[in-house]
Amino acid sequence: MATSTPSAGNGANTLPYAARAFNPAHADLVRSAGVPARIASEAYVEALARIIYYWGYPAVDQYGRHSMWEVMKGGPGLMFGIVPGAPMNTSAGMGSYLTPAQRIVVTPNNDTFYGPGFADLAKEPAVIQTPTNAPPGHYWTVQIVDAFSNVVHQLGSASRTPGGKLLLVGPAWNGTKPDGFLDVLRVPTNFAGVFGRSFAARTPEGRARAIAVLNETGMYPWSQNTKDRRNFEVENTTRNKVYPPGVTAELLANDPDAVRPEWVQPSKFWIDLAAVLAANPQVAPGDAAMAEQARTLIALYDSSAEWRALLDRATTAADVSLREGGLYHQVGVDAGNGWQRQENGGVWGTDWYGRALAARVYIYVNDFHEAIYLIRGTDAKGALLDGKYRYTITFAKGALPPVDRARGGFWSLSMYDKDYFMLPSSPNGRTNVGSVSLDANELEFGSDGSLTIYMSSELPMEEAAQANWLPTPSGQFALIMRAYVPEPALLDGSYKVSNVVRTVRNGKHPT
Repeated sequence: MATSTPSAGNGANTLPYAARAFNPAHADLVRSAGVPARIASEAYVEALARIIYYWGYPAVDQYGRHSMWEVMKGGPGLMFGIVPGAPMNTSAGMGSYLTPAQRIVVTPNNDTFYGPGFADLAKEPAVIQTPTNAPPGHYWTVQIVDAFSNVVHQLGSASRTPGGKLLLVGPAWNGTKPDGFLDVLRVPTNFAGVFGRSFAARTPEGRARAIAVLNETGMYPWSQNTKDRRNFEVENTTRNKVYPPGVTAELLANDPDAVRPEWVQPSKFWIDLAAVLAANPQVAPGDAAMAEQARTLIALYDSSAEWRALLDRATTAADVSLREGGLYHQVGVDAGNGWQRQENGGVWGTDWYGRALAARVYIYVNDFHEAIYLIRGTDAKGALLDGKYRYTITFAKGALPPVDRARGGFWSLSMYDKDYFMLPSSPNGRTNVGSVSLDANELEFGSDGSLTIYMSSELPMEEAAQANWLPTPSGQFALIMRAYVPEPALLDGSYKVSNVVRTVRNGKHPT
């Protein structure tokens, strides 16, 4: 029950009507007759605030990542010496996989080399360059998302995007397509995320091919455009390691969590969301109504200490709920054999809760037509996956995940710890298996043509199991099955990924 009356404060007359209306006209009637109306307003605001927290969570998360613009203002490189970063409207390529020791990006893949960047299109448009020399069958993509992580453009081998230049513009841009450009790509918000990826098999040739394609793929400001194509020189970028004041390579080696970010902080949520909406006055149609509601609550937040306390309490409660719901053994719906899937991945529409869950566990998933993500945190019997046990997953002959290799399709099974990071020191160097290892002839098939992957924290005794061993952490872990350029059988759910079966504990059969 309310103990005080949230008021409009000294600036009441400057508040928008919708915010002023939350303050009952006669909240202080004698004999507490105004209390029920006051409680009703508070209950409504608190409920709305929780929904807005889920709705705005991905945008505040992405806004926090813009801090790289200041750290990397000198040019593209590895921020903290670990993850690719770049100035505004510029991408940074990486000529290698992300290091498993990093604790900044949750659930990255070790199938592709990354080329990420963030844009503020209110400042100026950006040039998106696509490769002209990508070999047939090589996977590459440039995923473009708006401020809320909605995928608005998915370029690449899957959609057979031609090589050339495209102009990326915000909602207020009203120019014409420049000469020599393939197209103009519009984003419904001023903020955009641009994420290049290039497939890299675990062979010298595969890595060289990934780098060559990524050297042709990326983003830079329109003001820097010339008639020539740009070489993004991702190997040089990888060597340019940038550390903010007070951060050193030695510090991170001793404590990888020293720069682990908390992109969304409930105590700062309304302040950060206000900054996001100020920078993005226009949003996608599916977000417009909520943006209006959010601006109302932001005005209420600024109006008095009482309303501020209530709204902060609501976001804290919502954050706790999101953390509990955003777990690999909870997110998504049944996709068969114990696997789960968010069926609308990347194309969220008005599914604000699903979008927030994705931001928690694997933000910036591709459009589900481009890539399907099957996740799980339990075994075939519904028990949490734990490194004290051993597990297998077996694909029958000819039953590997169906992907379109002609358009670069690939699949992988990735291992993550309970915090959804890779193993920092895998015993055999593996954090995933799949097309990257099959293309390098690293895995052994059974005599019947089947493929069994063995998962355990200790080295299996059997020689065949050692060849196909995907190490687990010693404690709880989670899995992602990725399928890039999925065939119809994956998209419609008729293909079911095999189950994960617990086999033995400490070399003994389970009781």
